Amino acid sequence: MARVTVREPVTSAVAVAGRRLPPLWRVVPLAFYGLAFALIRGDLTRLPGAVTDLSLHLYFAAMVLYVGGMFFYFAFFAYRQEALRWLGVSLVAPGALIHLGAIVTRGIADSHYPLANMYEYSSMLALVAVTVFLLMTLRWPVASLGGGVALFVVVALMGIGYGLYQSPEPLVPALQSYWLKIHVTSMMASSGILVSSFVFAGLYLLKDRSAYIKSWLHGSAIAARLPSLETLDRLTFRAILLGFPIWTFGTMAGAIWGEHAWGRWWGWDPKETWAAITWIVYAIYLHAHTLRLWRGRRTALIATAGFVSIMITLYAVNLWIVGLHSYAKGAG
Repeated sequence: MARVTVREPVTSAVAVAGRRLPPLWRVVPLAFYGLAFALIRGDLTRLPGAVTDLSLHLYFAAMVLYVGGMFFYFAFFAYRQEALRWLGVSLVAPGALIHLGAIVTRGIADSHYPLANMYEYSSMLALVAVTVFLLMTLRWPVASLGGGVALFVVVALMGIGYGLYQSPEPLVPALQSYWLKIHVTSMMASSGILVSSFVFAGLYLLKDRSAYIKSWLHGSAIAARLPSLETLDRLTFRAILLGFPIWTFGTMAGAIWGEHAWGRWWGWDPKETWAAITWIVYAIYLHAHTLRLWRGRRTALIATAGFVSIMITLYAVNLWIVGLHSYAKGAG
């Protein structure tokens, strides 16, 4: 397989006049910091008894900073002012640390590893997605142009997670195993990594669509500001190249756990089946990406289908399809 690199400068997509950032923009993050602190201030005075409330309010505080970061990343996409990108980072990075605090305090409130229901899954998924995105922007600054969309997806996942909120409760017997940490953590980690592949594949399809004269995107400023198709394809590939092996490991770990818990490696349970479907979709992507005739729009569509399959595996199967993994939705 050919070595894939991402070298496009952030400012190469469109020229932007050298205007100074208005001073007011630099103080906007303080408003988001203030709101985030206001959410948790009351809980801090009631510790250690308010650890459950603190965990949830830290979750909200992280969402506030992510929303602020999303605003600045969209502004960076529009104006190409490097200061806007760093203002976004100044909100998202502390937001990720606060989010980690929400997960840690949730584990304290649970008295067990905090990956036992859909709320906790969604929280961990969103944190991994944010962390991977930040690391990608440090390695390839051009990835920052997708920051607004990436954070929108993260905030949406956290919103879904809050809609599925469960109060802290003991682990159900099926989850009382060290395999919980191995299997579920690896599935959440790979899913969070693959969020970035979905974002860049979606932007690829948007940029590709703008080439059609009849498209409303043709000649638009949005399309002009996006990175090149080649760069978006390479960013998508990078994310999948990292996330796919972890998904593979997590699926194998799940099979081993199944043998320990239920006495069989594989039973075509809906969750197992969709995890296998997701694996097949991303395997097809990696194979198709080695074929020049398939690389591009087709592989971007496959990457998008893979993420849809992940969402079905993590949410639809747990919530609406009865199977051995139905306990994952929580007690309600």
